[in-house]
Amino acid sequence: MIQFYKGIRLELINRNYKRFAAKRFTLGGTNQNVWIPNKHLNPHGLIKENENIDYVFRKAQRQLELAGYTEPIIGIKRRSMEG
Repeated sequence: MIQFYKGIRLELINRNYKRFAAKRFTLGGTNQNVWIPNKHLNPHGLIKENENIDYVFRKAQRQLELAGYTEPIIGIKRRSMEG
């Protein structure tokens, strides 16, 4: 299942998350991934409408760069890789 958050392509990694408090998503179709807490997700792994999960990506800025997101993203990433 592919979805986008502020231009970041997220794909749910299909696993059994029954006892987990979060689900894992790949970034931009690469092997870089982030964990998103279940409180921000529907049971099937879709991000809830109007949910603010910027803090997840602020903690994962290096993964964003490795996944190819080098430009600034409002609320998440301030500088490009060159800056």
